[in-house]
Amino acid sequence: MLTAGHPQTKAHGLRRLALGAGLALLLATLFGAGGAAAPERAFAQACGLPGGLSPKGPGPKRFTMMLRINTQANVDAYRNFNSATGGLGGRVRPQDVFVINTRFTGNAGGTQPAVTPAVAKQLADSLKERFPCNRIVALNGLSFDSSSAGYALTLFDHPGVFALMSDFEPMDWNQGRATAPGRGPWRGKYKKALKRIKGWLGFTSGTLGANPAGAGKRAGLVPIDHAKWNYGRIAQAIDKKNRRLGGRKLGLLSVQTQDSCADGGRAGFGGRVKRLFDQYRFKIIRKKVKRGGKKRKVKIRRKLKKKARPKLNNLAIQISLSHNPTGGGMAITKTSAAKADACIRGGLKKGAGAFFFFASTEAMARLFQQPRMRSLRPPLS
Repeated sequence: MLTAGHPQTKAHGLRRLALGAGLALLLATLFGAGGAAAPERAFAQACGLPGGLSPKGPGPKRFTMMLRINTQANVDAYRNFNSATGGLGGRVRPQDVFVINTRFTGNAGGTQPAVTPAVAKQLADSLKERFPCNRIVALNGLSFDSSSAGYALTLFDHPGVFALMSDFEPMDWNQGRATAPGRGPWRGKYKKALKRIKGWLGFTSGTLGANPAGAGKRAGLVPIDHAKWNYGRIAQAIDKKNRRLGGRKLGLLSVQTQDSCADGGRAGFGGRVKRLFDQYRFKIIRKKVKRGGKKRKVKIRRKLKKKARPKLNNLAIQISLSHNPTGGGMAITKTSAAKADACIRGGLKKGAGAFFFFASTEAMARLFQQPRMRSLRPPLS
């Protein structure tokens, strides 16, 4: 088991494993194991990976990057370990997660193709060849068109993919309506959204559980960040839908918190993280009490029982950033590397572990030069 030693030593050892004949034997052993969850458990143990997205411990140990992949150029940047030529591979650690954005529709010139299932497979193969121990997540849309970008089940049958996470937001929901007769328009009210989330996760987890090719994978969600939504209850629902896949608390959730960083900086982002964590730990009940001779309805916060409490290490928060911020528009266009670095500090201080960086490799290169990120992910060479 590759669980001991300095992170740099471990990463070098894993890289040697990737290039050696032992890799084929490792993968054959892991994915030949019986039982729905056995391949994932064996894989995690062999590579020293946490049970959730991030391990327990102090901030530097807990910190986990989820790295967006839109194109082969992104893959090439991470496969390259030569920092002098723009390589980012030396920043990656075994616990970090690659997120293939299968919703990417390509660019106008055609030099960057849409991430159809066929293109997504090529990206996953290339990543797994270079990073045999790093997990891969498919960030899928809500479409049932299996020939286009945004297909809901993209990479469900790829042996190197850890989880399918569905992007749950108005654009994806409404774009997928053309392929889903009977699906109504987007509704932002929490009760309606929660009902739809349960139905959708039932579909994805059911597909994984019913197909041998889905063995060991998990189903997760990447929803919008809505002030009136309870993400603790959403996480509980995702856990419940994942039970058929081999465990009580396998549900993955990544909330789109990037606006809290873009608009609020370190303090605002840290505050948003704390509120999310509180939803994982507590429930709010409304109770009638008598005060000043009058009956009033008050909100009381009660700690969730351990059995019902979702795991915080299955939660990822999000930061978007640009290598050339404009100062306006969406979070991804106006957030600088310096501001993102401050938000990392704020998030870690509140207990966050996994950070999904929705950013280009050029933006990530800028981020790696910032003080906090430089200390968390120094180059291996």
